[in-house]
Amino acid sequence: MDASRFAAWVVLVAMAAAAPAGAAVKLQVIEGRPVVDGVYVNGSGPYRFIIDTATSVNLVDVKLARSIGLTPTFRHELRTAAGISLTPGSGDVAVRLDSVQAGHQTFLFAGLGFLRDLSPTIKGVLGQSFLSRFDYLLDLRGKRLEFGAQASRGTRTALATVTERPAVLTNRGLMLLDSGADRVVFFGVGAGGRDLVETVAGPVSVGTTSGVPLVIEGRSIHYGEALTVPERNEKTDATGLLPVSLFSTVYVCNSEGYVVLE
Repeated sequence: MDASRFAAWVVLVAMAAAAPAGAAVKLQVIEGRPVVDGVYVNGSGPYRFIIDTATSVNLVDVKLARSIGLTPTFRHELRTAAGISLTPGSGDVAVRLDSVQAGHQTFLFAGLGFLRDLSPTIKGVLGQSFLSRFDYLLDLRGKRLEFGAQASRGTRTALATVTERPAVLTNRGLMLLDSGADRVVFFGVGAGGRDLVETVAGPVSVGTTSGVPLVIEGRSIHYGEALTVPERNEKTDATGLLPVSLFSTVYVCNSEGYVVLE
């Protein structure tokens, strides 16, 4: 990379993300999922968003996107347990959450009916397009999201990435670290059940199981009843979803490639 291109790259990175040292945002925890108020999208807001570590991009309600002048510039493959859906979106959006800012964000425009039961006031999802720019602590017990380096206690394990989403190695393989899930989900296990779970890509048929051992770095994880999805998405190496709500705090150190689970 020549000097001029390197200088342009440095400027782009500086514009892309900014988090003051120790910046913290209050969380609401609704059925185990972290929700934040005060999200601004291209200067419009504030809006209520859910923090979803297992979504690779950000999502915004399609009606809100239209009302604030966002226009689709591409279609993106959005992967969920229900499969893959082609969803319109834009790749040059600015986001501000309190004092934390990130530019050049990817947003997909989607119907958020799957979040209606959680809270009808949620207007979007902050996923890895935003979160991966920072080191951050999700503290569900203290109800805060804190950005920057943390001295965290708990089980430390390597941070893996599966289709641009954070994952950790368990005795069952790589599982996606998911703040948007309320129960453990195992992929490619069991038969289809009679229950349907709504996702942004549509409903998926699930079964249930319990008593399957789940271990991370020698630590047994107690999770109660898990959901099972008989079909496994052929485009992901993940074997399931690991809810953040199983832990008091989760520290994701993107800069050094590890996770601490307390």
